[in-house]
Amino acid sequence: MKTFNNSAFSVVAFAVAITGLAASPVAAQGVGTAFLIAEVNAETPQCRDYPEFGFVGRVSGIVGGSPARGVSFTGCFPSIGACEAWKGPVSGKISGRLIQSSCDVRS
Repeated sequence: MKTFNNSAFSVVAFAVAITGLAASPVAAQGVGTAFLIAEVNAETPQCRDYPEFGFVGRVSGIVGGSPARGVSFTGCFPSIGACEAWKGPVSGKISGRLIQSSCDVRS
């Protein structure tokens, strides 16, 4: 009968925890993707906060990483120029396929 070596198990568990191989919500979506989403959301005027803004911008696509993930961003703007100025840099952060990149009159 084989015996269980508790100290070897502890070393392996510690190594897994240190290297981030353990499953967690952040690990599942990729740390880079989580930071990208937070960064873009911080730079995006939310429509709920600006009901008077007349233009809506939408950008969505696939962000590479492990695993690749679909992301979508929506913001509202006071002018078409402000929307276009936001849309360009945000579209550039999509590292995979760009699915949508638009600025339209808010309905």
